[in-house]
Amino acid sequence: MLIKNAKVFINGRYLDVDVKFADGIITAVGKDLVDDEVIDAGGNYLFPGMVDTHIHGAAFCEYGDGVEAVKKIAAALPEHGVTSFLATPLVKQNDVEFTQQTFRNIRTAKKEGYVGADIFGIFPYMPYRNRSIAYYPDHVPPTPEHTLMMCDGDLSDVKMIYCAPELPGAMEWISWINAQGIVPMVAYSEGTTEQMYEAADRGARIVDHFYNGLPTMDHHNSGSTVGLLLDDRYYLQMTCDGIHVAKPFIDLALRLKTAKKIIPVSDSSKFMGMPEGEYKMGDRTVILKDGSVRDPNGKLVTGAHAYDENMRTMKAMGYSMEDLGTMFSENAARCFDLKDRGKIEVGRRADLVIMDSELNVVETFILGESVYKA
Repeated sequence: MLIKNAKVFINGRYLDVDVKFADGIITAVGKDLVDDEVIDAGGNYLFPGMVDTHIHGAAFCEYGDGVEAVKKIAAALPEHGVTSFLATPLVKQNDVEFTQQTFRNIRTAKKEGYVGADIFGIFPYMPYRNRSIAYYPDHVPPTPEHTLMMCDGDLSDVKMIYCAPELPGAMEWISWINAQGIVPMVAYSEGTTEQMYEAADRGARIVDHFYNGLPTMDHHNSGSTVGLLLDDRYYLQMTCDGIHVAKPFIDLALRLKTAKKIIPVSDSSKFMGMPEGEYKMGDRTVILKDGSVRDPNGKLVTGAHAYDENMRTMKAMGYSMEDLGTMFSENAARCFDLKDRGKIEVGRRADLVIMDSELNVVETFILGESVYKA
């Protein structure tokens, strides 16, 4: 199979090259390639399949709803250009059995197989937070024992876990989780700049929900937010839907970190694509309106936008196509050291997405097979 006549995004640039693939793998990238089967991209963009590293649900499903619900989430994502994702289940501190069953649901779905975006790992949303606002009452210190218990005794497919580095024992836990081959993440922290630096020394390299999970910057204090901005080792995971983070703060992060250190995420929930109205999220009432999911007091609760929608939002804000390609299609693979996907390169998976000039998905391929066509 060969895709020709596309603006192919590779290493920050759009190239006039053809992309050839067979048996699910990219076999050649260059000019004037030939094959018996040719797809004419019509001058549209060709990106590596998108990797969403923070997604709680879709299709009005969550991971705790069962094995078929996990498959429905995966099946919904190629329509939005996503070919791989980190399943991000909410860990219920007070319901260990439910949390463990959620892990089993994800693992069973992977084992049984399905048509949809590949779950390349699990990102359990742990209660290892340290926020003084009432919305986050849990301040659970991370320990190996607690982490193993919540993950159903198996860390083999866990790719990332966060914690606030200032919690008791957190620094030692960061070293331990890093030694397990899991990416340590900083999140929901009210620590100091110096503690952010130490966490990075111990292996932390990505921040969850920048700026949302962090306190506002106070120039009197050496806080976590400014430290994470200043340390070049950190990638910043951001929900770029125009609601979670205002444009000047995205500009600030880009100015200090460059596009190569920003990882946009959908932070999508089961409400993605649902009509506006009042819903239940667990035992809480939430209101979906104007693209945001909030509690009755107006507190932003979770995301409701698809990955490609956020890409279009950032395009409308005026960000360059080069920066959008870097942030949305290549950075996640770089951060997680994924060598088999996340870039158009010989030897990698033929996970590809064709998008038109307005960044609407035209066609999505997973392992060389067309799984969505507009």
